[in-house]
Amino acid sequence: MKWKPKLLSSLVLLAIFDANAGIMREDVAVQDYRDFAENLGKYSAGEENIEVFKMDGTSAGILNFPMPDFGALNSQGFATLVSPSYVASVAHNTGYTTVDFGNHAKYRTTYKLISRNVHPAYEEWAKDFHAPRLNKVVTEAAPMPLVDPQEVRKQRERYVYFARAGSGTQYQVDPVTKKPVYITGAYEWKSGGTMVNPTFEPSRLRWTNYGPPDSRAQPFSSAIQAGDSGSPLYVYDNVEKEWKIYGVSPWSGTGKTGYEYTSYTLDMQLNFLNQVIAENTDPDVTDVAADGDIHWTAANITQGENSWQWHGVDTELPSQASNDELNASKDLRFAGDGGLIVLDSAVNHGAAKLQFSNDYRVVSAEGANSTWVGGGIEVDKGKTVDWEVNGLAGDTLHKIGEGTLYVNAVGNNGGALNVGDGLVVLAQQANEAGEQKAFSKITIVSGRPTVQIGGENQIESSDIYFGYRGGNLDLNGYDMAFSTINHSDSGAAIINGNADQISTLTLNNTDNQTFVGHLGSKETASNLNVEYTPASSAGVWELAGGADLNQLSVQNGILRLSGRPTPHAGGTVFSDDWIDETYTINQVDVASHATLRVKEHATLDANVMLNKQANLMLDSKSHLSGHVELASGSMISVDQTESKTASTDGNNDVIIDAAISGNGTLKKMAPGALYINSDNTFTGSTHIYSGALILNGSLASTVTMEQNTLLAGNSDIPDLILKDNVQLQPHWPTESEDEAFTPATQTVNGTLSAGNNNQLSIRTHFDSGVAQSDKLLINGDVLSISPISVQVTPSGAGYFTDVDNDGAADNQEGISLIQVAGNATKNSFKLAGEYVARGAYAYNLYAFAPGRSAEEQREVEGNGDQFWDYRLQNNMLTEGDNTVPIDNTPVPDPTPDDDDDTPVPDPTPDDGDDTPVPDPAPDDGDDIPVPPVPTPDDDDNGKNARPAVTPQVPSYLSLPSALLSYNSRVSETFRNQVLANDDKKLNIFFQYLNGEDNYHSTLGFMNYGYDYKQKEEGWLFGGKVLQLDNDTHSLALSLGLSSANLEVTPDAADGNSRTEYTAWGLSSLLSYQYRSGLIVDLASDVAIYDGNVSTDLRGSEVADINATSFGGSVDIGYQFNIGDHKLTPTVGMGIQYLQVDDFTDIDNTTVHYDDMTRPTVRLGMRYRYDWDTANSGKWAITANTLLINDLSDDMTLEIGDRYSNTSNSFRSGVAGSSGMIDVGIISNPTPNVSLNTGIQYQHRLEDEGVDYWQAVAGAKISF
Repeated sequence: MKWKPKLLSSLVLLAIFDANAGIMREDVAVQDYRDFAENLGKYSAGEENIEVFKMDGTSAGILNFPMPDFGALNSQGFATLVSPSYVASVAHNTGYTTVDFGNHAKYRTTYKLISRNVHPAYEEWAKDFHAPRLNKVVTEAAPMPLVDPQEVRKQRERYVYFARAGSGTQYQVDPVTKKPVYITGAYEWKSGGTMVNPTFEPSRLRWTNYGPPDSRAQPFSSAIQAGDSGSPLYVYDNVEKEWKIYGVSPWSGTGKTGYEYTSYTLDMQLNFLNQVIAENTDPDVTDVAADGDIHWTAANITQGENSWQWHGVDTELPSQASNDELNASKDLRFAGDGGLIVLDSAVNHGAAKLQFSNDYRVVSAEGANSTWVGGGIEVDKGKTVDWEVNGLAGDTLHKIGEGTLYVNAVGNNGGALNVGDGLVVLAQQANEAGEQKAFSKITIVSGRPTVQIGGENQIESSDIYFGYRGGNLDLNGYDMAFSTINHSDSGAAIINGNADQISTLTLNNTDNQTFVGHLGSKETASNLNVEYTPASSAGVWELAGGADLNQLSVQNGILRLSGRPTPHAGGTVFSDDWIDETYTINQVDVASHATLRVKEHATLDANVMLNKQANLMLDSKSHLSGHVELASGSMISVDQTESKTASTDGNNDVIIDAAISGNGTLKKMAPGALYINSDNTFTGSTHIYSGALILNGSLASTVTMEQNTLLAGNSDIPDLILKDNVQLQPHWPTESEDEAFTPATQTVNGTLSAGNNNQLSIRTHFDSGVAQSDKLLINGDVLSISPISVQVTPSGAGYFTDVDNDGAADNQEGISLIQVAGNATKNSFKLAGEYVARGAYAYNLYAFAPGRSAEEQREVEGNGDQFWDYRLQNNMLTEGDNTVPIDNTPVPDPTPDDDDDTPVPDPTPDDGDDTPVPDPAPDDGDDIPVPPVPTPDDDDNGKNARPAVTPQVPSYLSLPSALLSYNSRVSETFRNQVLANDDKKLNIFFQYLNGEDNYHSTLGFMNYGYDYKQKEEGWLFGGKVLQLDNDTHSLALSLGLSSANLEVTPDAADGNSRTEYTAWGLSSLLSYQYRSGLIVDLASDVAIYDGNVSTDLRGSEVADINATSFGGSVDIGYQFNIGDHKLTPTVGMGIQYLQVDDFTDIDNTTVHYDDMTRPTVRLGMRYRYDWDTANSGKWAITANTLLINDLSDDMTLEIGDRYSNTSNSFRSGVAGSSGMIDVGIISNPTPNVSLNTGIQYQHRLEDEGVDYWQAVAGAKISF
């Protein structure tokens, strides 16, 4: 588009009144756009590789550049600081007369425009630019570096990334209509934007915003229009590694929708800007040291024969001068050798900046009491100015520059100080009247400066203010007390930079206070002490910005140490976005009845002394490290009450890495986990009222676990009291099976006292070469009202623990899970679920009593075999339905210790729980009403013993023969129904089936052979769908649909199980008959099975089984007709195929069946006799016999574990050869209706096979 000045004037006028600006992409949150523009949230200046997320949580892209600092952009978003006293904006923004910086932060300075400095070409609408001059140098931010736009044009690879911010009317694109949706009006708040690849035009550039899914869309796609006038465009210099200002945005662009909108930025008018600054600057003072002192008079500045002009105002204060008078003042720089500057009279420098580029001393002429006021002072880096003149009340001295201003005047300085860079030392001297005050107030801003106390009585703490981004207050070895700390944000810091003298900061509030700044510094942490001495014990002061201190003394009241919510634009905070803060303190002393509270997202790393009745509180998400000494009556209380927690960022865990000593107590309230990762020697009690204690270390105090709590970790404690429903878990956190196994141990050095329904969770890992386990070691007694349930989580491939093959559980075999040095019973611990599964095999918990344990297996204190050892071993079965080996050796009672008559203390009482603690009692083996624990047998020779499998394995082994037997039977039933009722007509029929199988295996007990019983109830529906006849032969096709519910129950010593199947099948029979009597039958079938395995110990849903079978047979026969009798001998062959899907059961056991094929040879005879009655219709009797020779081999299946590659092969047996007879009776009450009933019986012909009976009843309708 050709740029026409007259048209542009119309556009600019429209931009002044039309607010259609700040267009943001549809899928990135407005809050992110705002945070970007204000350097808040994660968009801190200098941060790199920031990922921007869409509102759906997916990535909008990564910012491939360091985050720009928008601090130089004024709070309203239309002017940018480009020199200490100048901002750049657009000339048509005529409505503003002041600016401020820091996003309207507290304690901000309002700067007045004293000259607008409009570009002379603005009248022709060619250069909509102005560079207003301000009445003071800006302290809140550093000027934005400038770039020559022509260099950007020439070096595109150096200047790639552009960023902007502005406060025009805010819109966001609607994701459906793609049109901008109004959010708020202009100048309410700022939003940001990014872009690349602009198009350069003469004196300006333009860019287009794109939105998703366009690949050109930027993470902060943005378009500007009216309301954003004057907002800057920054460009990143990839060589000098800094952001620079390219230009300002003077006019709106064009576009029809929210995207593909064209925006423009005018080149920075460098020549004009430099001209304006030069016109407002006097020539440098180039003093020479050899020429003596420099005198600043009302007329000029002189040194010897040399003279320099200066321009100020004639009023006492700059604020009393007009804008024109202020603008007539000119900046001045002392750039000579340095030396003494004598103010012969008071100087009002107006709006001028006074710059020092060397070391100078500024004093008043003797007796003149001269003062200096003006636009501000800049001290160059590495230089020091000894400032021995005062200011005036009503004026504020603005100090910038990285150098040092050493304030060393006399008496009370009525002026204020606003410092934005470098160092200011307050060393004001007292006058003869004893009056002494460096400034009336001090404001520290921008995060760059340090104000250092250089003597006593320099400033009142109430007159110190930390503004936007704050800065350092260096106590420099002096003490100071604050009842409040005036600050705006976390940039405030109070430090002591004096390495030789400790400073004490006293906090003596009279009401509740919060400080989000930082106390101390890492470099000088040992030099600052803090004393908290509130006027009332009810006072609370919350520190939320971290600290690095030497000492912290809490004298009374409550001092809180906290993290803080991440600040976002608009004062927004999110509960799940917090900043963690650390308080590193050499020594903390908490006085009697005082409280130190470590709150959420705070870490206290210190040596803490809790005096008598003192309290250290740890809230959710807090962390304590270092060392804590507990005096008598003191307490560490952990309170994880959810209603007291503001943060939802992360979990509620409290972590104690500190070592605790002394004799106070520790208590934990509310759900959540308390981690203690240290060895502790305090002797008071540890009481867990709720949640979990994760102890990876040791305690020297009795631990009481209230109801429904958890004690976990690799730990060592003296005495342990468990109320009801407590969980013990040596390991933490829970590891997946894929991780390397590291065993953990919980050790109780005294007595374990337990209530009801307590559980111990143990992991084991055992392969043939490695056997490891978590352990519970008790060096005292176990006193339990009911058995402690042991839940074992196994890993590894497993192995047979009966290593000597004697069929017995020996005291050195398997894995020791629990050992007790003192009194216990064989039923003190009970295996949860009655067994542990690893692959096919079941493992049990064997209790070896004192005298029967192996000394070399001892891990508890003491020596010899007088200890209880609870070991996990293969559950060994003996033939004859015994579930455990015969126990020929009685378990001896624990030998009482006659030398120790110290009574066992009762658990600490709980007001809400009166669960009694049992007294010690010997184990008589008979008086505890719990299921018996397997007892080892040292005498069994193992000839008739084998490892038990899990109760469901017999059901798995029974599956092939059970399903094949059912499939064979239903196919034969379908065949008999079709052929027995064949009247050469099309028909439909329905049959009800009810039967039972009894299977006998020849594999035997040692080879895991199982008999089983299968019950069947179902139906068969079908009919003849094709009948073709002629004089010599006929052909018929019948189809059938069957369904049945099957229940298979193995007879197994390993445990009770059953499988319930739902079977659906399709059958077909193609029958050909020649008139001479030859018959050929071709049958086929397909069936699907959905099975569910249940056991007594695991309940239902143990395993879900899916299987499919296919079958086919061909039979040839010849029918003989003898009067009303028909006799048909047959011979044939058949085949069945069974496929079972792999599955994993509730015990993580994997099962794989090889595909199974069962070929058979068949020999049979069918018989039918018909007779007719006059009154009751036609009748028939049928009888069929069938001999089946099973030619299949034993079927195999692999049973393993989902976490290992090891499995075991098992033989499942075969359906076997059999003989079957079927007898039925048919009645035809009408010519087209027949009723039938009958019974089948099958008997196995070999030792292995199925005996079954089946009753049928049904009806047929012919057409």
